Amino acid sequence: MNYKLYFALFFLIILNSCISLKTTSSSTNSDPVVTQVSSITNKTPYDPKPGMLKLQNENEKKRRNGKIKLKKPMHFLVFGDSKGSDYLKDVLKRADLLNPQFCITTADLVNKGAGEIGEQLYKDLDKDAGWFFRKYPTWPTLGNHEVSGSVEKTYKENYASGVANFGDFFGLKDPLYSFTYGNAKFIALDWIKISESKERLDWLENELKDAQGKLIFIFKHRPYYTVGSKSYDDVAGKSTVATKLFTKYKVTAVFSGHDHLYYRTFRDGVNYIVSSGAGASIYKLIREDDSIPGDSYYGREVENSDQFRFHPSKGEDIRFNEAMYFVLSVKVHRKKITFEMIDTKGKTWDKFTYKSNI
Repeated sequence: MNYKLYFALFFLIILNSCISLKTTSSSTNSDPVVTQVSSITNKTPYDPKPGMLKLQNENEKKRRNGKIKLKKPMHFLVFGDSKGSDYLKDVLKRADLLNPQFCITTADLVNKGAGEIGEQLYKDLDKDAGWFFRKYPTWPTLGNHEVSGSVEKTYKENYASGVANFGDFFGLKDPLYSFTYGNAKFIALDWIKISESKERLDWLENELKDAQGKLIFIFKHRPYYTVGSKSYDDVAGKSTVATKLFTKYKVTAVFSGHDHLYYRTFRDGVNYIVSSGAGASIYKLIREDDSIPGDSYYGREVENSDQFRFHPSKGEDIRFNEAMYFVLSVKVHRKKITFEMIDTKGKTWDKFTYKSNI
């Protein structure tokens, strides 16, 4: 009898252990943590947080004064606006060769992100870029194409569905978020204009206040300045309530996409860079007159033609007849930040070093 009771108890222990292995990945207390699975890919989401935590544990060292020192200088890439293009594969190959610690995106990685069509396009993105997202923590942002979908749905319906699909694929509950690494804070803004939402504006200012004493990098989809083809209703091209906050709180750089080109400008103490060359068709340089001395940019010269031009901050323009796709490399060593625009063939087109005064 005792033997049978012992065997039954042993069997229950083994069974309970097997069930636990199926439902838990890790636990910091007595409550089990259920592993999340994307309903779109049927895999764990491409959540950048675990990879970033691993990087922090390996590379961050806390000083006696409480400040964080990095064992190796920070290196990250910025790219966006692929929208299902085959050229994304070339962009990611180059990005892989550059071996960054992590990446941030300027959105529009799918052409439509809402509803069933969004689910299918995220599956395509999984096939093209999933390997890269697993290898490098990649922090996404929400663009207008992530929240676009069926014309039969209202904007509000597509927006809600787009946010849900975005969260499912990347494992993020909210497209409005921030994270820190070393002596830098990164703030992600979503598609909705800050000026149209007091709640978002208050959240942003609190994040900026909290980041004082650190380098601050903003990444989002819609730019504040451009030389491309977006309208003034879309991209103001002048000081706004948001840019005034960036200047007030000494933001280091604002990265964006949306206008498919490259543009680097320095306005009111802040670096603004459009890095939108991950594969979608390059746009025309319609608002070139909005540039100021010292700007660097690249875009299409004539609509629907293979005539492109790169304008360096110094020197003469370079013209060519084949679209160039690229990533932006950002290296941070203490207070020195080096921005470098690199195409898929490995050529550097623009390089600029900025020294922060924080």
